[in-house]
Amino acid sequence: MDRTESTVRNLLTAIEAPLYDVGVLSERGMLPRLDRISAAAVLDRLSLLKYRNAHGSHIYIRPSGEHRFTALDDLNETSLARLSADGFNPCALIETSAGNFQAWLKHSRVFPKVLGSFAAQTLAGRYDADPSAADWRRFGRLPGFTNCKSKYRKPDGLFPFVHLHSYTGQQYPMAQAFEQEITKLYEAQEQEREAKRLQSSLSPHRGPRLSSLSLERFRTSIKYQDRPAAADIAFCVAAYANGMSEERIERALEDDYLSRDPSPTKRAAYIRRTMEKARRWTGR
Repeated sequence: MDRTESTVRNLLTAIEAPLYDVGVLSERGMLPRLDRISAAAVLDRLSLLKYRNAHGSHIYIRPSGEHRFTALDDLNETSLARLSADGFNPCALIETSAGNFQAWLKHSRVFPKVLGSFAAQTLAGRYDADPSAADWRRFGRLPGFTNCKSKYRKPDGLFPFVHLHSYTGQQYPMAQAFEQEITKLYEAQEQEREAKRLQSSLSPHRGPRLSSLSLERFRTSIKYQDRPAAADIAFCVAAYANGMSEERIERALEDDYLSRDPSPTKRAAYIRRTMEKARRWTGR
């Protein structure tokens, strides 16, 4: 087993996925990818990838389809120290060029595409990673091959290798807490976007008549399927935009309270939070 094969095996063990996509980028652009191939198939194609790399192509890899990993690009040692201090220890750490790192983080579960991208963008913003590379389907450089960027060419004409610094394969300690946090942040962002969109499309003059504006109409909308809390926010925004009284809005939420929990305190707190968000987003 040569050094490249050993390195690639270690990475595939750390970023364990059913299937992988392998990208080959030449000066002419991205060559036909090797999509949805197994770890064994990746190893079987190392000779081809070495040939491409020797002729100036960059070699990349990512888990295929939705997955439980995030790649953060263009990290320095300071950012890496902050990641680890905050409990976001990478399951694989790759040095793509001198002092420049790419970290793979292993989440507690597979994230849907939109949540995966939101998580990547949030983490990139917090730890000074490349925001343009923050995406659920981001490719990472495959270690064991060279980084063929012309600016890294050495005096002897050769290029530096991409190094695999660590490959624990472990989920980062903050995974469960971050999953809860990022889910709440994403839902809040989507609710705010929907509220603003709804507010801009409604007015007392061209919105639906108050007589036809009901909470049930929003709850049964395909747009809010399986998102009853978002339906409640949208109803409140539309109600405020059309001049419905707060007493009437509150009564509608009270009559059709989402939870079966009979606690009056929890019910009142939910209604208050929902109406406060709607008031804030409509400028009331």
